[in-house]
Amino acid sequence: MKKVNVTFSIPVEVNELLHALVGRKQLSAFVSATLQKALEEKTHALKKAYAQAEKDPDRSKTIDDWQSLDIEGWE
Repeated sequence: MKKVNVTFSIPVEVNELLHALVGRKQLSAFVSATLQKALEEKTHALKKAYAQAEKDPDRSKTIDDWQSLDIEGWE
């Protein structure tokens, strides 16, 4: 897998705990795995929210109302 170096800021306390609990050579793998898990959870939550929004009758009516105004060439 292709990798990229990134730079970001975290609180000092988080950094200290990270270094206390995760070995130096495992930092990248740990951060990657942790971010991957968090992103999967966020993606799942968004998919669930979108699925629920699709079932909302008020949302569907609003979309239908606005589509009548969707005229080609409007920008």
